[in-house]
Amino acid sequence: MSSWSSWAGQSATESPKPPQGLPPVGLRAKIATLRQQGVKRPSDTGSFSPLKQEPVKQEPVESPADNSARQAKIRALAEKIRSESRQSREESAQQKKQQEADKQAALTEQSKKKVEEELLRVENLIPGLEEKVVSAEDETERIAILAAPLSMEAVEDLKEVQAQAIRDTERAVKATKIHLDGAVRELEKIKREVQAIQGGAGKTKLVAELAKLDERLQAARAKVDEHKNVRKDHEAATQAEKTLAELSGRLAGVEMECEKAVMMAEPIAKVLGSDLQELGAADIREAKEALRVAQATLAPTLRLIIGKSAGLKGPVLQKMLDLQSRAEESKNQLERAQQTVEEAQSGAAAQPILKQAKERLAAVEEILERMRETEAPFLMGIETLPADESTEALDKMDTAAKLAMSALLDSNKYVSLKIVEVGRLSEATASSARQELEKVKKQIDDHVQRVRKFQAEASKRRRVHLVVGIKHSVEVAEAAIQKLQELSGELRKATAENLAEALEKARAADVEAQSAVTAARREVQDKQQDMRQQEGGQAETLKGDSEVLRSKVRVNSMEAELNKFKRLAGEADEKIKVQKSLHDIFQVLASADADIQRLSEASKHWLANPKPPAEDEQAVTAVQGTLSGATSQVEKKIQAARGLELKELKTVLGRLQKAQKALDTVKEAVRERNRSESKGLVQEASAAVQKAEQMLGPIVKAAAAPANEPVLRFPDLLAEGKDALQSMSQATELVAAGQAKQLMLEVKVEFARLQMRCKTGMRKIKTALSELSSYHENTVSQSTAAVLDALRTAARRGEGGAYVPEELFTELASGSEMISEKQLSDFFATYGTGSQLSDEQVQLVMRLLVPHGLTRRAFDALLADYYSVARDIAITDDFEIQSAKKVRKLEVGELVEARGAVQIHETLGLERVMCFAVLDGASGWVTVRTKAGVSYLTSAPKPFLYCTQDVSLRRSADSETDCVRQLHAGEALELLQGPEHERLGSEKRLRGIACSDESSGWLQVQNSDGATMAEERNNMFKCTEAIAMTDVEDFDSCSMVRRVDVGEALELLPGSEANPDSGGTRMKFRACRDGLEGWVTTRGSQGKVYAQPVKRHFVCIQACPLHAGLGAESSVVRVLMPGEAFEAFEDPKEVTGGLKRDTYKVRAVRDGADGWVVAQTAGEIVQWSKTYKVLKTVPLTKSQPANEAAEVVEVVRVLEPDELVDVSEPPTEDRSSGQLRARCVAQKDQSAGWATVRDGLSSLHMRPLTEAELIEAKALTAAEDRGAAAPTTPPLDKSGKGKGKSKTASKGKGRGQASNAPKRPFVEVKQEMEQSSWQRSSKRYRSS
Repeated sequence: MSSWSSWAGQSATESPKPPQGLPPVGLRAKIATLRQQGVKRPSDTGSFSPLKQEPVKQEPVESPADNSARQAKIRALAEKIRSESRQSREESAQQKKQQEADKQAALTEQSKKKVEEELLRVENLIPGLEEKVVSAEDETERIAILAAPLSMEAVEDLKEVQAQAIRDTERAVKATKIHLDGAVRELEKIKREVQAIQGGAGKTKLVAELAKLDERLQAARAKVDEHKNVRKDHEAATQAEKTLAELSGRLAGVEMECEKAVMMAEPIAKVLGSDLQELGAADIREAKEALRVAQATLAPTLRLIIGKSAGLKGPVLQKMLDLQSRAEESKNQLERAQQTVEEAQSGAAAQPILKQAKERLAAVEEILERMRETEAPFLMGIETLPADESTEALDKMDTAAKLAMSALLDSNKYVSLKIVEVGRLSEATASSARQELEKVKKQIDDHVQRVRKFQAEASKRRRVHLVVGIKHSVEVAEAAIQKLQELSGELRKATAENLAEALEKARAADVEAQSAVTAARREVQDKQQDMRQQEGGQAETLKGDSEVLRSKVRVNSMEAELNKFKRLAGEADEKIKVQKSLHDIFQVLASADADIQRLSEASKHWLANPKPPAEDEQAVTAVQGTLSGATSQVEKKIQAARGLELKELKTVLGRLQKAQKALDTVKEAVRERNRSESKGLVQEASAAVQKAEQMLGPIVKAAAAPANEPVLRFPDLLAEGKDALQSMSQATELVAAGQAKQLMLEVKVEFARLQMRCKTGMRKIKTALSELSSYHENTVSQSTAAVLDALRTAARRGEGGAYVPEELFTELASGSEMISEKQLSDFFATYGTGSQLSDEQVQLVMRLLVPHGLTRRAFDALLADYYSVARDIAITDDFEIQSAKKVRKLEVGELVEARGAVQIHETLGLERVMCFAVLDGASGWVTVRTKAGVSYLTSAPKPFLYCTQDVSLRRSADSETDCVRQLHAGEALELLQGPEHERLGSEKRLRGIACSDESSGWLQVQNSDGATMAEERNNMFKCTEAIAMTDVEDFDSCSMVRRVDVGEALELLPGSEANPDSGGTRMKFRACRDGLEGWVTTRGSQGKVYAQPVKRHFVCIQACPLHAGLGAESSVVRVLMPGEAFEAFEDPKEVTGGLKRDTYKVRAVRDGADGWVVAQTAGEIVQWSKTYKVLKTVPLTKSQPANEAAEVVEVVRVLEPDELVDVSEPPTEDRSSGQLRARCVAQKDQSAGWATVRDGLSSLHMRPLTEAELIEAKALTAAEDRGAAAPTTPPLDKSGKGKGKSKTASKGKGRGQASNAPKRPFVEVKQEMEQSSWQRSSKRYRSS
């Protein structure tokens, strides 16, 4: 501040530099005031002076030397000021420090005397404070005495006493709080005084006494706080008494459920520890489900009791705690029962695991037995076997050992996995099962050691026979090398004509020799490696084998001969390649010369202005590509060529350059003739773009402020917008067609600009159309809802606010059979809509709802008060929720019909309405909307059904009752109740595999009538080793019936077992594959098993289909004939789907007949749709009667097949002709009238669209509304490919896919634009 003040007060002659930063606020205000008074800033020639009304004079310019001197003076002056200020501050600080030290020494003696006096004064205040604390404790005890009646049970006799106790207690609490607050404040004051005393002998004692008084005050305050909300606590206790009875009843029901679940678990507990096979899986599932339901019911009840107990006191709290203890006891019982069921389930799960483990062990032992049998040839006492027999026997031993080892490893893996799996079971079950599985695993490990010992013995026997095939392989290879040497000599002598043939023969021999040498090399290496493995890696022993070493030397020599031939063949091949490459280049050059000569002659005959012929342009491009490719190829060859090849290539290059000059002359002629055409293309495309931009101008302007546009003008605006969108799309296609041509650079630039304008226009018109359409849809939706609400309010005349649309229709129609648009408009003009709707909005809704009048049936359907369930909600028997009982739960999507006006619950703020459930006829109250705005019901149209074929209308739901009449295809039905779904029967299938041909699938074992088609047999055997079936049991006199293959199923015949003298067991079987009977050896004389009994096998009693899946619609794989066997993998299951029956209660629209319809075939009765599809050519007439004899029939136009129409109401019968006719509007041109749906009882002329067809039609309409997207074809370069393509586009992804679309000719696009423009103008003329 001082620096700025000194700067502001200095004279102008000093001219100091102003300080850094902004001046202080006061100084800024002073400077501003001086400026307002006309005072100038200090300058070099003077100080502040008033402004004079004189012409401004030119000030002299200051020299650089004067300016530098002035700046140096300012800096020196500033440094001097800073130094003086710093020295002044240091002296002031030193003086202040000395004064404080003197003052502190003077006060030391005085403070000691003052501390003693303060301690004595504070000690005298403590007795008075203690009296106040005692008084506060007495008042606290008095509050407890006054609140004693409130701890009693709230009964009517004590109501007045408890109310008086509440008032007395509240007054006492208030008074006591005042006393306590005073005592606390005095205590805090004394504490602060004690803390302010510095030192002193008695300070610690005073602090301890004050702490004790503070504890007593806090205890008194805590007791008072217990009663500070005495009224609220009493009200809560009273309310809890009311809730107690409800909770007690609820808990009693829950306890019954818990006892039921525990009783269901008691049989399981009794069986636990014994044979768990007595328990069925269904028993355990039922017990678990009962426990789950009980726990799910108990948990919320317990949480509710705990929640209600919070904040309670006295007897009510004790009762709540009793209820809580009962609930917790039930919870403990359920937990114990749950533990019992889980242990039983674990035991049941462990038994099949142990069983399968033992079965696997038995199967492994059988495989080991067969492995030991393969060693028999070596155990006959013959020391050396023939080579073939030895090889075969060794292979069998290896195969058997591998099979045994694989089975052992598989079983070991299975047992290990099951050991881990049983660990997830209960502790006791897991421990027992783990011990059994450990025993099985130990046996498997012992078997593994036996197999390894067996493999070691086989390896010793194999080493003797390893060297046998080496010598033979080497001899075969030497013969092939000898033949190759002979052909190599012929190749060296071959001439240029037969060089290729000689090389081909030599290469064939080389391939043969190469294969032979490679086979010999591989044979030596394989045998050598096998021998090394057999000897355990004894390399020195192998090196001493002279035969192996001699064979390796011979193989190395043959490989050297092969390398020599490779060099020779490479030289010959190079000669052939050079000749072939030069021959191709000469052919290409000759063809290019001929094409260039033809084009040069043709260019002389081209006209001056038109474009050259397309075939000539294509030929120029093709020849250019050919020349470019040939030139590039020659240049590459020259770089590596030598000798004669280099000379020939240089000659060819000269001829190619000469041909290129001639082709350039032709290309220049083509470019000259394309310039004039390019200008015309640009002009036409620019005119089309400009025309489209003019059309979209009003649409974009209207979209910027849609609220300013008249409501009735929106349809015309949307139609004009679609026309503008189509025009812009056609202009875009025109630009794209021009870009597809070979154009000059400046023309490509113009087309690129036009394309950008097209893209911008497309974006604008699409955005405008979207905004206009959205605004129009919102306006129509809100206006339609308001108009329908007004009509429904007017029609609500019945008792309880029920709809009576018939009276309103009679009033509006004024005796007519139809309500016109004018009659409805007059009604709203008189009574209004009850909302802020303009006349234009009402008129817009009238055009949509009543385009051609409303019949009585259409009026009833329009005002029908139906709702669709949007969220799961219950239907109750009473309006009051507290006292209402649940009738049933309404599912999402279910339809209900309102039977009265919506009423608002005053307490809960819910909107509720009396409803009738269409599904099953249940009636009651349903919440429409909550106070928070959550909707459970949404408005829905009246449901109608449609007959796709003839069905019977019956008097009741029973399909056997009398028929009211026959409903014919095409009739519409009003749904009154239903549908009720019923399953007519269920088949049973089981998954497995057929024993005859191993076809897998689901076998049908029970039909829909419950008859058994295949039954399980316990006398089934499975062949484990191939064996013969004989006609008699005696080996000496028997003859073979046929061979029984491994895996084939056999059915044991009763009383047919025999034990031959030679040993073993034979039984009589029937083969399930072909039904043949005979005797089969099940166990050999050495104990080998050939057939063993199996379980879970079914035998077909009758022809049984084998399906691909469990579903009812699954295909049939094949049919098993009676007697065939089938191995099952699991228990039979019911077929999903199957036959169903749907029952509807309906009213025929044709004549109003009521009844029930039973649909047993899918698609007989379907949901009715307002959109119909024309099947046959049918006339559209102005009136309903179609009988020309009764009335003149005026035809509007003829509806063509596949055309879509919108019907205003379900079809009705024309009494004059007996035809089924409907009022409709054609979607194609909005033509309105009557059309025939069905002519008598013949085939249909029209039918409603299915749900899938409706979705497809809506998608097609939306695509047409959006319009076609602008193409993004880039300009073309000289090669005809698009420029500026991204990497994504070059790979055929993303936007680049558009460039692959076929290009349309420019003339075709132009003609289409002119034709569509004429159609739009003629359409507007017809509409006007």
